Amino acid sequence: MSALTKKEIESIAKTISEHYSDYISKYESEKYPEEPYMAWREAFTEPKMVGQDDIRQALEWKYGHWGKVNYVPAHKVIIAKLQKYWPEFAESGRTELDGIFAFWEDRLAGHQSFVTIAFLSHLLNPDKIEIIDQHNFRAMNYLMSTVRPDWVWKRNPVSLDDIIDFSAFLQSQLPMVKEAKGNKRELDKFLMMLGKHKVKTIPVSRSKVAPALSKKHEWSSFTSKAFDLGKISLRSNADLLFALLLQSLEADGADVEAAYTIEEIKKRIPIQKTGIAISSSYNYAMVALFGNQRGRDYFQFENAKLGVYFTEQANDPSRDNTCWKKYLDERVNINPKYVVSSLGAAQKSE
Repeated sequence: MSALTKKEIESIAKTISEHYSDYISKYESEKYPEEPYMAWREAFTEPKMVGQDDIRQALEWKYGHWGKVNYVPAHKVIIAKLQKYWPEFAESGRTELDGIFAFWEDRLAGHQSFVTIAFLSHLLNPDKIEIIDQHNFRAMNYLMSTVRPDWVWKRNPVSLDDIIDFSAFLQSQLPMVKEAKGNKRELDKFLMMLGKHKVKTIPVSRSKVAPALSKKHEWSSFTSKAFDLGKISLRSNADLLFALLLQSLEADGADVEAAYTIEEIKKRIPIQKTGIAISSSYNYAMVALFGNQRGRDYFQFENAKLGVYFTEQANDPSRDNTCWKKYLDERVNINPKYVVSSLGAAQKSE
């Protein structure tokens, strides 16, 4: 999103002021009490000091389950995974947005985790990254459309750019909305309620709604006569890329015994076909795809040292996620353990 002009900021602030009292009063303070949230903002800035109860309570608060014993089982599963992998995350020292997402998207593969990871990113960097969800994000889209007639709406936040854009938007409005009195939290509450109670009722032309990115593929949808997909035991983005690669090879009747360059493999599994919404997560998955992290053994390299290199990079929290792009001409073979039969034989049996 291009930076807002002074005139645009002032116009949006005027619109907010006109609606402020109507919507700030709708915020559910009992459901989302302020005191524990403010405590977590401080606690999570020191990840190694965050305890299991802190993680559970913070996510229960975010999911709207504060004070509840029984709630959606799927949320309990995510919380349990966060608790399990938190010590590893804390040791990794990741504080930047792309690093946080790369780590947790891998560990929470198979879950709808974007808003969860975005919330963790906020708690880890409360002064730079704002809370984001479908409600305040839609409020931003509505307000942007009042100053930019050609503004393209998005249904939900799905990328790091969305988080960055929303954070910049909120911060630009804070000094201009006198009703908020410089309190960023109050302005955020208003935006959440505006999005929840007003914006969802506004009909939006299809021509101005950006298509939502596809969801991650369901593993149950993958089938193959040429490859033993059952041997793909992990369920992270890297494993998704390998499954998609095998599907592409089978669909084209390609030679499974041939060597392929990393560039040729990349062309078969571009980010647009994967359902991975964040480029940093895709790049990290590409690094992990070619390494032996967590026992992966998908390829055999002509240059054996590269397998070691990619494994080391996948395990290095300070790595450059795009390092794989330096080796586009390197050649690999599919590990024969995943091959059931030649593609020609598989196709003749159909």
